[in-house]
Amino acid sequence: MQQHMIDAYRAAQRGEAAPPLPGTGDVRALRAVRDLRRFQAVVTAPADRLPARLRRAVRSLLSTVLNPRTAVSALVGHRPHPGEEVRENAPHIGGSPAQCG
Repeated sequence: MQQHMIDAYRAAQRGEAAPPLPGTGDVRALRAVRDLRRFQAVVTAPADRLPARLRRAVRSLLSTVLNPRTAVSALVGHRPHPGEEVRENAPHIGGSPAQCG
């Protein structure tokens, strides 16, 4: 408010128009932000919107929690369990496919 009073005095001394009152453009700025957010909501692909991202994150977390073996084998690499058949194109950790098992 004090800055506005100084600017108004300076403008009067120079014969210029007084500056607008503080807060005059606040409503216009808020409307512009609201309109921009609405526009971005329409333009954003449904898969990139927040609800879809949250659903994917929850689904991923639940699949990891409910089936931890899948998550561990995906991170470490799959080693066949005893009695499981060994395929030639299966990923192995160190050694030949005959040594896994």
